[in-house]
Amino acid sequence: MDERGEREALEGADDARETRLPTGTVDVASTQTQELPDLSAEDAELTALDEQEILDLNRRFSSVRRSVGALEKVLLQGPRKYSRRDLAEQHGIAERLTSVYWRSLGFTPVDEDTVVFTDEDAQAIGDLAAIVEDGVLSERAFASISRGMGFHMGRLAMWITEALVDEAKHADGLDDARARQQMLDEIPELLETFESQVMFTFRRQLAAYAARAGSEVLHRDTDELFPLHRAVGFADLVQFTRLAQDMPGTQLAAMVGRFESLSRDIISVGGGRVVKTVGDEIMFLADTPEDGAQIAVSLSEIIGADPDLPPVRVGLSWGSMFSRYGDVFGPTVNLAARMESVARPGAVLVDADTASAITQALPGGFALGEGEEVDLHGIGTVRVQEMSRDGSAPLDLGL
Repeated sequence: MDERGEREALEGADDARETRLPTGTVDVASTQTQELPDLSAEDAELTALDEQEILDLNRRFSSVRRSVGALEKVLLQGPRKYSRRDLAEQHGIAERLTSVYWRSLGFTPVDEDTVVFTDEDAQAIGDLAAIVEDGVLSERAFASISRGMGFHMGRLAMWITEALVDEAKHADGLDDARARQQMLDEIPELLETFESQVMFTFRRQLAAYAARAGSEVLHRDTDELFPLHRAVGFADLVQFTRLAQDMPGTQLAAMVGRFESLSRDIISVGGGRVVKTVGDEIMFLADTPEDGAQIAVSLSEIIGADPDLPPVRVGLSWGSMFSRYGDVFGPTVNLAARMESVARPGAVLVDADTASAITQALPGGFALGEGEEVDLHGIGTVRVQEMSRDGSAPLDLGL
């Protein structure tokens, strides 16, 4: 090994001593002083290779540790200073509420004396806890709101980081490890923009949902158990499970991403909104029967015409339901889900009441088949009809 190589090896060893190595990683600095047995030339070459690989791993680990530490410093905006007991004694925040808040955000529970909270944590927890203490929010609502924020912000954080990794792979041709390192280095530069976009999007979405809630006030004869009247639909890719078994991970991810992005565009342009996605399935809502029909048929048409995607089957139902935790529930929802599961590839199924509502709302807009009686699991026998486009204009995505 030349002088430069020896210096790099020593620097790598110093890095290894300064960091806690991953489980199973060997600290080369501690092995270099041990007396090694006589080796053949081939064995010596393999040992040198192993030691070099370990040095490379140590350097990569040190680099990642520095990047994560720098990013955490920017994100947390200060050191961890407080335990749950400290927040109670110094900031007057009940330990119970701190525990509920932390757990609801999706973080691992900590005991009362573990120092984990920063000044910003204390302010955030204290602001929401004060609303509870003042009686504006119940502890039940406090936990529900915290859980919602934790779930959706956690998913957003995962979405953003993985999008940056995917971009590094796609645009820069990096392997996964280097792409993730690049993502860690990029986030501090993008953080301010991301934060402003999160607040903008939240305010716009809250305004839209507030307006929708306001319209519900004007309804008469509301069913208190299922007060919301909506069109609800489910769409999933046909034979996705079989395709997933034979498809490389990158290709599978590309297909799912294409399905989700295209479905979201169709639903948004059609006047609906996505409730949730689960891999190969998407659930949506619309405020009118005709909007629900337009979205359902457009999903079948547009995805069916995409050469990179298998066809979808869609179930759509119009009726009453209730909303909690960012989701909707009730017999109408169950009916739509069950119809989707028995629909033919590329077809849209509706029940008789939904078919009637669509026909009344937009006469001649959609064609309906003769219908048949089907036995739906957990529901019983239901008359269903296939729906297709008739006189209504196709949805223009503007792409």
